[in-house]
Amino acid sequence: MLDETAIQEVLDVGLLRWPYFMLLKEGIQPAISDFTRTRNVRGQSVSDFADAEKVRKHLAGGATMKLSQLEDWHRPTRQLMDEIESRLPAELKAYVFYTPCDNTGMLPHRDPSHVLAVQIAGAKEWRIYDAPDKVDSRGGLLPELDADSHSRSFVMEPGDVLYLPHGVPHVATARTGTSLHLTLTLTEPAPLELVESLMQGFGEEADRLESTTSGISTEAKAEAVTRALLGYLDQVDPDALVDKTVARMRNRRA
Repeated sequence: MLDETAIQEVLDVGLLRWPYFMLLKEGIQPAISDFTRTRNVRGQSVSDFADAEKVRKHLAGGATMKLSQLEDWHRPTRQLMDEIESRLPAELKAYVFYTPCDNTGMLPHRDPSHVLAVQIAGAKEWRIYDAPDKVDSRGGLLPELDADSHSRSFVMEPGDVLYLPHGVPHVATARTGTSLHLTLTLTEPAPLELVESLMQGFGEEADRLESTTSGISTEAKAEAVTRALLGYLDQVDPDALVDKTVARMRNRRA
């Protein structure tokens, strides 16, 4: 796991760049220029590199540092994700949240994906709002939600793992020191993504129709395509369609 020492080293090296990281406090992100700087890279000025001094100043003021897309640059996290992906038909993304004591990075919100949270260091108090009228598959901040109206609360300590179904509102606050936790989001194929994979496969069949529908009316072509599509659907293996769709989703990170 990425630990506190490694995070400080990443800052000192100076190669961390937005949007692979951001700062948040109570759901508000400061201006990017407030915590980044421009570096000379092969004779060119490149902006948005982490400014270690500015970042640490924000951290001292209670801001949370969120590290994104660890699967692209942190091999142990990528290996963990590979192991999970071998068991679950979902697209995974990895984030780390580094939060000073008694501070909250994000306001109550919902994630559109399932969540696995692993507490690495410190402690974090989670408040869950899982009453039926609060759960919704749409993600986003919930500024109108009363933070004290939670259904349950608990504190996660190093080694604890939390599974949170998608759409369940929650908020997390660091307790008893600086908190560091890893979040893995698990996104299952949505209906539209399944349809896109389905039509991608049918597209090969539609190409073959070109040679048999030449010279006929548009209406007749539409009828031929409809018959071919219905025949194609009769042969579709749902499990294979899920596998194909998940593979396409995972390739989006390449």
